[in-house]
Amino acid sequence: MMVDTKYLDGSALYGDDLAPGEIARWYAQEEQGFYRLATEVYKLEASGSYSYEYDALNAFHGFDRLRDRRFDTCVALGCAAGDDVAPLADRVERFIGIEPAEEWWGDRIGGRPARFIKPLPSGDIPLPDDGADLFVSLGVLHHIPNVSHVLAEAHRILRPGGLLVFREPITSMGDWTQARYGLTRNERGLPLPWLHDRLDRIGFDIVREAPCMTNALAKIARRVVPGHLYAHRGYVALDAAVSRVLAFNISYHRTAFLKRIAPSNVFVIAAKR
Repeated sequence: MMVDTKYLDGSALYGDDLAPGEIARWYAQEEQGFYRLATEVYKLEASGSYSYEYDALNAFHGFDRLRDRRFDTCVALGCAAGDDVAPLADRVERFIGIEPAEEWWGDRIGGRPARFIKPLPSGDIPLPDDGADLFVSLGVLHHIPNVSHVLAEAHRILRPGGLLVFREPITSMGDWTQARYGLTRNERGLPLPWLHDRLDRIGFDIVREAPCMTNALAKIARRVVPGHLYAHRGYVALDAAVSRVLAFNISYHRTAFLKRIAPSNVFVIAAKR
């Protein structure tokens, strides 16, 4: 399969313009993708338990910025068992998890009431307008074909002034038409200029944006830092500083070695207009 250059230069997002039948096939391939990785590739417990590795990253760039607010309802997209959003439990009254792997469903997240629902292949979210004040998606949107539609659904669900909090890769993640070890079938990053344009068109204002996860630094740090890098606040702070310095070098399809020395992800907090 040849990939159109518009999907490689970042001017368009691959999958965002697919027909309904193609979206349904994509969904079927991704529906259990992360669950299979967690229980097979990463050799974690088949019961569905896993070791979440991004707590410090999420706190530093996102959750710590929300400490002065309380939220009635937090919608968590692709939250697995809810470990990613559990640190928000001290300021959230209830969670609604949108998660395809029912093996991870429960009735509590971080001790707070939780209701889980399955995502629909169309990207429609069966929740009422203006019914939530926080929508969190951490490393999920790049698994979804029609990202624009899902972001528009998040906007619809949020009350005016409600917050969208997400972290996403902003590189192509290699050739997504070929099998890649440790990645699901279709995932690809979201081009940063494309993402800015979509958020603005849909009706979000970016409150805070931070580049993060510079892989070149991570390769060095893994030799000396035990455990999950992004569970260490000190490393996350170092990565944030390095990522800010290297942000000028951000590009989408990174085939040249020097282009890979740049942040691979972005953390965004945006408010509904």
